[in-house]
Amino acid sequence: MAILDFSKDSGKSIAIHFHTKELGPEGQPLYYHTPENPAVIKGHVEFRTVKETNGGDIDFTFEARVQAKWTEQHGKATISFNNLKRLQEKSWEIRLNRTNPKTISPGVTRFDFDVQLDPGLPSSIEGTRGWFHYRFKAHIKRSFPHRDMAAKELVWVYSSSLRAGQQHEPKIYKSLWNDVLPVTCTLPSDIFYQGQIVPLTVQFEPFLDNSIHRGQELVIVSAFIKMKQYTKLTDPKVFGKERNDKKTVFSLPVTEDWPQTNQGFTKIIMVEFPGAKQLAAAIESGPVTKRHTLKLIMKVRTNMNTEKEAKELRVEMDVKITAPRPEHIKDMAPTHAAPPPYQSIDTDDEDDAMPPEFSRSSSGNKSYGDHPTDVKHLQGL
Repeated sequence: MAILDFSKDSGKSIAIHFHTKELGPEGQPLYYHTPENPAVIKGHVEFRTVKETNGGDIDFTFEARVQAKWTEQHGKATISFNNLKRLQEKSWEIRLNRTNPKTISPGVTRFDFDVQLDPGLPSSIEGTRGWFHYRFKAHIKRSFPHRDMAAKELVWVYSSSLRAGQQHEPKIYKSLWNDVLPVTCTLPSDIFYQGQIVPLTVQFEPFLDNSIHRGQELVIVSAFIKMKQYTKLTDPKVFGKERNDKKTVFSLPVTEDWPQTNQGFTKIIMVEFPGAKQLAAAIESGPVTKRHTLKLIMKVRTNMNTEKEAKELRVEMDVKITAPRPEHIKDMAPTHAAPPPYQSIDTDDEDDAMPPEFSRSSSGNKSYGDHPTDVKHLQGL
Protein backbone atom coordinates (compact mmCIF):
# COMPACT_ATOMS: atom_id res chain seq x y z
CA MET A 1 0.00 0.00 0.00
CA ALA A 2 1.55 3.27 -1.11
CA ILE A 3 1.47 6.00 1.51
CA LEU A 4 3.01 8.64 -0.76
CA ASP A 5 2.57 8.87 -4.52
CA PHE A 6 4.89 11.30 -6.24
CA SER A 7 6.09 8.32 -8.24
CA LYS A 8 4.90 9.21 -11.75
CA ASP A 9 5.72 12.31 -13.76
CA SER A 10 5.24 12.52 -17.57
CA GLY A 11 6.98 9.38 -18.72
CA LYS A 12 8.91 8.72 -15.51
CA SER A 13 7.98 6.42 -12.61
CA ILE A 14 9.52 4.95 -9.48
CA ALA A 15 8.04 2.02 -7.56
CA ILE A 16 8.84 -0.38 -4.71
CA HIS A 17 7.86 -4.04 -5.11
CA PHE A 18 7.96 -6.78 -2.45
CA HIS A 19 8.57 -10.45 -3.11
CA THR A 20 5.73 -11.96 -1.08
CA LYS A 21 2.24 -13.07 -2.07
CA GLU A 22 0.79 -12.77 1.44
CA LEU A 23 -1.09 -9.66 2.51
CA GLY A 24 -1.61 -8.22 5.98
CA PRO A 25 -4.67 -6.60 7.59
CA GLU A 26 -4.21 -3.36 5.65
CA GLY A 27 -3.58 -5.07 2.32
CA GLN A 28 0.14 -4.52 2.82
CA PRO A 29 2.82 -7.10 1.99
CA LEU A 30 3.00 -9.49 4.96
CA TYR A 31 6.05 -10.99 6.71
CA TYR A 32 6.37 -13.25 9.75
CA HIS A 33 9.04 -12.55 12.37
CA THR A 34 9.60 -15.32 14.93
CA PRO A 35 12.33 -16.07 17.50
CA GLU A 36 13.63 -18.98 15.38
CA ASN A 37 13.23 -17.37 11.96
CA PRO A 38 13.78 -13.62 11.75
CA ALA A 39 11.88 -12.02 8.89
CA VAL A 40 13.83 -11.20 5.74
CA ILE A 41 12.03 -8.58 3.67
CA LYS A 42 12.93 -8.91 0.00
CA GLY A 43 11.95 -6.78 -2.95
CA HIS A 44 13.16 -4.43 -5.64
CA VAL A 45 13.04 -0.77 -6.59
CA GLU A 46 12.28 0.04 -10.19
CA PHE A 47 12.79 3.37 -11.98
CA ARG A 48 11.61 3.93 -15.54
CA THR A 49 11.99 6.90 -17.87
CA VAL A 50 11.22 7.11 -21.58
CA LYS A 51 13.41 10.14 -22.16
CA GLU A 52 16.38 11.91 -20.66
CA THR A 53 15.53 13.62 -17.40
CA ASN A 54 17.30 15.70 -14.82
CA GLY A 55 17.67 14.32 -11.32
CA GLY A 56 19.91 12.72 -8.75
CA ASP A 57 20.36 9.08 -7.87
CA ILE A 58 17.82 7.19 -5.75
CA ASP A 59 18.10 7.50 -1.98
CA PHE A 60 16.46 4.33 -0.66
CA THR A 61 15.80 3.86 3.07
CA PHE A 62 14.22 1.37 5.45
CA GLU A 63 13.01 2.25 8.94
CA ALA A 64 11.34 0.28 11.72
CA ARG A 65 9.87 3.25 13.55
CA VAL A 66 7.57 3.88 16.48
CA GLN A 67 5.82 7.21 16.75
CA ALA A 68 3.47 9.00 19.13
CA LYS A 69 1.76 12.08 17.75
CA TRP A 70 -1.14 14.03 19.21
CA THR A 71 -2.41 17.52 20.00
CA GLU A 72 -3.98 19.08 23.08
CA GLN A 73 -6.04 22.20 23.45
CA HIS A 74 -5.09 24.55 26.29
CA GLY A 75 -7.35 27.56 26.18
CA LYS A 76 -6.92 29.07 22.73
CA ALA A 77 -3.54 27.44 22.23
CA THR A 78 -3.04 24.10 20.45
CA ILE A 79 0.04 22.20 21.59
CA SER A 80 1.47 19.48 19.35
CA PHE A 81 3.43 16.48 20.59
CA ASN A 82 5.52 14.27 18.34
CA ASN A 83 7.94 11.57 19.48
CA LEU A 84 9.63 9.42 16.83
CA LYS A 85 12.08 6.61 17.55
CA ARG A 86 13.81 4.37 14.99
CA LEU A 87 14.55 0.86 16.23
CA GLN A 88 16.24 -0.33 13.02
CA GLU A 89 17.25 1.48 9.85
CA LYS A 90 19.20 0.89 6.67
CA SER A 91 19.94 2.99 3.58
CA TRP A 92 21.17 2.46 0.03
CA GLU A 93 22.26 4.76 -2.78
CA ILE A 94 20.99 3.42 -6.09
CA ARG A 95 23.06 4.65 -9.02
CA LEU A 96 21.16 5.48 -12.20
CA ASN A 97 22.51 5.34 -15.78
CA ARG A 98 23.46 8.80 -17.00
CA THR A 99 24.38 10.70 -20.11
CA ASN A 100 26.08 13.32 -17.88
CA PRO A 101 26.32 14.00 -14.13
CA LYS A 102 22.94 15.80 -14.06
CA THR A 103 20.97 13.83 -16.65
CA ILE A 104 19.46 10.33 -16.28
CA SER A 105 19.47 8.16 -19.42
CA PRO A 106 16.23 6.66 -20.81
CA GLY A 107 15.54 3.09 -19.74
CA VAL A 108 14.78 0.94 -16.72
CA THR A 109 16.86 0.59 -13.55
CA ARG A 110 16.09 -2.23 -11.11
CA PHE A 111 17.69 -2.64 -7.69
CA ASP A 112 17.11 -5.77 -5.57
CA PHE A 113 17.22 -5.40 -1.79
CA ASP A 114 16.74 -7.46 1.35
CA VAL A 115 16.52 -6.55 5.03
CA GLN A 116 16.76 -9.01 7.91
CA LEU A 117 14.83 -7.71 10.89
CA ASP A 118 16.55 -7.48 14.27
CA PRO A 119 15.36 -9.91 16.97
CA GLY A 120 12.63 -8.68 19.28
CA LEU A 121 11.17 -5.96 17.07
CA PRO A 122 7.44 -5.34 17.71
CA SER A 123 4.56 -6.18 15.42
CA SER A 124 3.10 -3.60 13.11
CA ILE A 125 0.61 -1.39 14.93
CA GLU A 126 -1.87 1.11 13.57
CA GLY A 127 -3.46 3.74 15.76
CA THR A 128 -4.90 7.21 15.83
CA ARG A 129 -2.14 8.67 18.00
CA GLY A 130 0.52 5.96 18.23
CA TRP A 131 1.82 3.40 15.72
CA PHE A 132 4.70 1.14 14.77
CA HIS A 133 5.56 1.02 11.06
CA TYR A 134 7.99 -0.84 8.83
CA ARG A 135 8.55 1.78 6.12
CA PHE A 136 10.48 1.86 2.85
CA LYS A 137 11.11 5.08 0.89
CA ALA A 138 12.68 5.71 -2.50
CA HIS A 139 13.48 9.36 -3.28
CA ILE A 140 14.97 11.15 -6.28
CA LYS A 141 15.97 14.78 -5.75
CA ARG A 142 15.53 17.16 -8.64
CA SER A 143 16.35 20.79 -9.37
CA PHE A 144 13.16 22.03 -7.72
CA PRO A 145 12.01 20.24 -4.51
CA HIS A 146 8.34 20.28 -5.58
CA ARG A 147 9.34 18.18 -8.60
CA ASP A 148 11.12 15.50 -6.54
CA MET A 149 9.99 11.93 -7.15
CA ALA A 150 9.31 9.64 -4.20
CA ALA A 151 7.49 6.45 -3.26
CA LYS A 152 6.79 5.23 0.27
CA GLU A 153 5.49 1.78 1.16
CA LEU A 154 4.60 0.04 4.40
CA VAL A 155 4.86 -3.70 5.01
CA TRP A 156 2.96 -5.50 7.77
CA VAL A 157 5.04 -7.61 10.13
CA TYR A 158 3.60 -10.25 12.46
CA SER A 159 6.29 -10.40 15.14
CA SER A 160 5.47 -13.27 17.49
CA SER A 161 7.16 -13.86 20.84
CA LEU A 162 5.90 -17.47 20.82
CA ARG A 163 8.27 -20.29 19.90
CA ALA A 164 7.16 -23.35 17.94
CA GLY A 165 5.68 -25.98 20.24
CA GLN A 166 6.26 -23.81 23.29
CA GLN A 167 4.45 -25.03 26.39
CA HIS A 168 3.06 -22.58 28.93
CA GLU A 169 2.00 -22.95 32.53
CA PRO A 170 -1.67 -22.18 33.20
CA LYS A 171 -2.24 -18.74 34.67
CA ILE A 172 -4.49 -18.78 37.75
CA TYR A 173 -6.31 -15.72 39.10
CA LYS A 174 -7.89 -16.19 42.54
CA SER A 175 -10.42 -13.93 44.19
CA LEU A 176 -12.50 -14.02 47.38
CA TRP A 177 -15.73 -12.23 46.61
CA ASN A 178 -16.99 -10.22 49.60
CA ASP A 179 -14.77 -12.44 51.80
CA VAL A 180 -17.33 -15.24 51.53
CA LEU A 181 -17.12 -16.82 48.04
CA PRO A 182 -13.87 -18.23 46.55
CA VAL A 183 -13.65 -17.68 42.78
CA THR A 184 -10.86 -18.88 40.49
CA CYS A 185 -10.31 -17.99 36.83
CA THR A 186 -7.78 -20.02 34.86
CA LEU A 187 -6.27 -19.27 31.46
CA PRO A 188 -3.96 -21.69 29.62
CA SER A 189 -1.26 -18.98 29.63
CA ASP A 190 -0.88 -15.24 29.97
CA ILE A 191 0.46 -14.85 26.40
CA PHE A 192 -1.97 -15.07 23.48
CA TYR A 193 -1.85 -14.23 19.81
CA GLN A 194 -4.24 -12.07 17.83
CA GLY A 195 -7.22 -14.10 16.62
CA GLN A 196 -6.71 -16.93 19.13
CA ILE A 197 -9.66 -18.81 20.65
CA VAL A 198 -8.97 -19.04 24.38
CA PRO A 199 -10.72 -21.23 26.99
CA LEU A 200 -11.47 -19.33 30.19
CA THR A 201 -12.24 -21.66 33.09
CA VAL A 202 -14.34 -20.13 35.87
CA GLN A 203 -14.62 -22.08 39.14
CA PHE A 204 -16.96 -21.18 41.99
CA GLU A 205 -16.57 -22.95 45.31
CA PRO A 206 -19.41 -23.13 47.88
CA PHE A 207 -19.84 -20.21 50.26
CA LEU A 208 -17.39 -20.41 53.16
CA ASP A 209 -18.55 -22.12 56.34
CA ASN A 210 -18.22 -18.91 58.36
CA SER A 211 -20.45 -17.02 55.90
CA ILE A 212 -24.07 -16.10 56.57
CA HIS A 213 -24.70 -17.45 53.05
CA ARG A 214 -23.43 -20.94 53.92
CA GLY A 215 -25.57 -23.55 52.20
CA GLN A 216 -27.32 -21.01 49.96
CA GLU A 217 -27.40 -21.32 46.20
CA LEU A 218 -25.34 -18.99 44.02
CA VAL A 219 -27.32 -17.24 41.28
CA ILE A 220 -25.54 -15.59 38.34
CA VAL A 221 -27.76 -12.71 37.24
CA SER A 222 -25.62 -11.57 34.30
CA ALA A 223 -22.06 -11.77 33.01
CA PHE A 224 -19.87 -10.46 30.24
CA ILE A 225 -16.24 -10.60 29.18
CA LYS A 226 -14.35 -7.47 28.22
CA MET A 227 -10.91 -6.78 26.80
CA LYS A 228 -9.35 -3.42 27.68
CA GLN A 229 -6.36 -2.00 25.86
CA TYR A 230 -4.27 0.62 27.68
CA THR A 231 -1.99 2.93 25.69
CA LYS A 232 0.63 5.30 27.07
CA LEU A 233 2.14 7.94 24.78
CA THR A 234 5.18 9.97 25.78
CA ASP A 235 7.05 12.98 24.45
CA PRO A 236 10.10 13.69 26.64
CA LYS A 237 10.90 16.85 24.67
CA VAL A 238 7.92 18.62 26.28
CA PHE A 239 8.53 18.34 30.04
CA GLY A 240 8.24 14.54 29.94
CA LYS A 241 4.66 14.78 28.67
CA GLU A 242 2.51 11.63 28.90
CA ARG A 243 -0.93 10.75 27.59
CA ASN A 244 -2.90 7.70 28.75
CA ASP A 245 -5.75 6.27 26.67
CA LYS A 246 -8.13 3.36 27.20
CA LYS A 247 -10.02 1.38 24.61
CA THR A 248 -12.62 -1.35 24.93
CA VAL A 249 -11.51 -3.83 22.28
CA PHE A 250 -14.56 -6.07 22.74
CA SER A 251 -17.38 -6.64 25.19
CA LEU A 252 -19.24 -9.94 24.90
CA PRO A 253 -22.21 -11.05 27.01
CA VAL A 254 -22.17 -14.63 28.29
CA THR A 255 -25.78 -15.58 27.66
CA GLU A 256 -25.67 -19.31 28.36
CA ASP A 257 -27.49 -20.55 31.45
CA TRP A 258 -25.39 -20.76 34.57
CA PRO A 259 -25.97 -23.54 37.11
CA GLN A 260 -27.86 -22.59 40.27
CA THR A 261 -26.44 -24.70 43.07
CA ASN A 262 -24.92 -24.59 46.55
CA GLN A 263 -22.27 -27.17 45.63
CA GLY A 264 -20.00 -24.97 43.55
CA PHE A 265 -19.32 -25.55 39.87
CA THR A 266 -16.87 -25.07 37.02
CA LYS A 267 -17.70 -23.47 33.68
CA ILE A 268 -15.53 -23.13 30.56
CA ILE A 269 -16.14 -20.16 28.28
CA MET A 270 -14.53 -19.97 24.84
CA VAL A 271 -13.36 -16.42 24.09
CA GLU A 272 -12.30 -15.49 20.57
CA PHE A 273 -9.82 -12.60 20.44
CA PRO A 274 -10.00 -10.22 17.47
CA GLY A 275 -7.16 -10.10 14.99
CA ALA A 276 -4.92 -7.23 14.03
CA LYS A 277 -5.50 -4.39 13.66
CA GLN A 278 -8.53 -4.22 15.98
CA LEU A 279 -6.48 -5.82 18.75
CA ALA A 280 -2.96 -4.36 18.77
CA ALA A 281 -0.02 -6.43 19.92
CA ALA A 282 1.69 -5.41 23.14
CA ILE A 283 4.57 -2.98 22.77
CA GLU A 284 6.99 -1.37 25.21
CA SER A 285 8.94 1.47 23.67
CA GLY A 286 9.73 5.05 24.51
CA PRO A 287 6.98 6.75 22.49
CA VAL A 288 4.26 4.05 22.71
CA THR A 289 3.38 1.40 25.30
CA LYS A 290 0.38 -0.92 24.99
CA ARG A 291 -0.87 -3.50 27.48
CA HIS A 292 -4.09 -5.49 27.89
CA THR A 293 -6.44 -6.75 30.59
CA LEU A 294 -9.15 -9.38 30.19
CA LYS A 295 -12.07 -8.85 32.57
CA LEU A 296 -14.90 -11.07 33.76
CA ILE A 297 -17.65 -8.87 35.21
CA MET A 298 -20.77 -10.39 36.75
CA LYS A 299 -23.79 -9.61 38.89
CA VAL A 300 -24.45 -12.33 41.46
CA ARG A 301 -26.79 -13.02 44.35
CA THR A 302 -28.01 -15.95 46.41
CA ASN A 303 -31.35 -17.67 46.12
CA MET A 304 -32.33 -15.88 49.35
CA ASN A 305 -31.78 -12.41 47.83
CA THR A 306 -33.79 -10.41 45.34
CA GLU A 307 -32.60 -9.22 41.93
CA LYS A 308 -32.13 -5.72 43.33
CA GLU A 309 -29.74 -7.09 45.95
CA ALA A 310 -27.38 -8.56 43.32
CA LYS A 311 -23.80 -7.31 43.62
CA GLU A 312 -20.84 -7.03 41.27
CA LEU A 313 -18.20 -9.73 41.04
CA ARG A 314 -15.12 -8.85 39.00
CA VAL A 315 -11.93 -10.72 38.07
CA GLU A 316 -9.23 -8.87 36.11
CA MET A 317 -6.56 -10.81 34.25
CA ASP A 318 -3.50 -9.07 32.80
CA VAL A 319 -2.48 -10.74 29.54
CA LYS A 320 0.14 -10.15 26.87
CA ILE A 321 -0.95 -10.01 23.24
CA THR A 322 1.52 -11.07 20.57
CA ALA A 323 1.23 -11.78 16.84
CA PRO A 324 0.32 -15.15 15.35
CA ARG A 325 2.93 -17.45 13.88
CA PRO A 326 2.48 -18.73 10.29
CA GLU A 327 0.96 -22.00 11.51
CA HIS A 328 -1.56 -20.09 13.61
CA ILE A 329 -2.89 -18.28 10.55
CA LYS A 330 -3.49 -21.61 8.82
CA ASP A 331 -5.29 -22.88 11.91
CA MET A 332 -7.51 -19.79 12.03
CA ALA A 333 -9.56 -20.74 8.97
CA PRO A 334 -13.16 -20.51 10.26
CA THR A 335 -14.82 -23.86 10.87
CA HIS A 336 -17.48 -22.55 13.24
CA ALA A 337 -20.30 -20.07 13.16
CA ALA A 338 -19.21 -16.46 13.33
CA PRO A 339 -19.15 -14.97 16.84
CA PRO A 340 -21.14 -11.84 17.61
CA PRO A 341 -19.55 -8.61 16.39
CA TYR A 342 -16.93 -7.11 18.64
CA GLN A 343 -17.55 -3.68 20.06
CA SER A 344 -14.59 -1.46 19.27
CA ILE A 345 -15.04 1.64 21.35
CA ASP A 346 -12.45 4.43 21.31
CA THR A 347 -13.63 6.07 24.52
CA ASP A 348 -11.85 7.14 27.66
CA ASP A 349 -14.44 5.58 29.94
CA GLU A 350 -13.45 5.53 33.58
CA ASP A 351 -15.61 2.63 34.74
CA ASP A 352 -16.82 -0.61 33.25
CA ALA A 353 -20.56 -0.70 32.87
CA MET A 354 -22.46 -3.39 34.71
CA PRO A 355 -23.51 -6.33 32.54
CA PRO A 356 -27.12 -6.52 31.36
CA GLU A 357 -29.47 -8.84 33.16
CA PHE A 358 -30.83 -11.84 31.33
CA SER A 359 -33.63 -14.27 32.04
CA ARG A 360 -32.77 -17.80 33.12
CA SER A 361 -34.35 -19.62 30.18
CA SER A 362 -33.65 -23.14 28.99
CA SER A 363 -33.27 -22.16 25.35
CA GLY A 364 -29.52 -22.78 25.42
CA ASN A 365 -28.73 -19.84 23.12
CA LYS A 366 -25.00 -19.32 22.80
CA SER A 367 -23.15 -16.12 22.00
CA TYR A 368 -19.93 -17.84 20.93
CA GLY A 369 -21.09 -19.69 17.83
CA ASP A 370 -20.56 -23.43 18.08
CA HIS A 371 -17.77 -23.22 20.67
CA PRO A 372 -18.59 -25.62 23.52
CA THR A 373 -19.32 -24.43 27.02
CA ASP A 374 -18.67 -27.12 29.62
CA VAL A 375 -20.22 -27.06 33.08
CA LYS A 376 -18.88 -29.29 35.83
CA HIS A 377 -20.01 -29.44 39.43
CA LEU A 378 -17.31 -29.61 42.06
CA GLN A 379 -19.00 -32.52 43.76
CA GLY A 380 -17.42 -35.71 42.49
CA LEU A 381 -14.40 -34.02 40.84
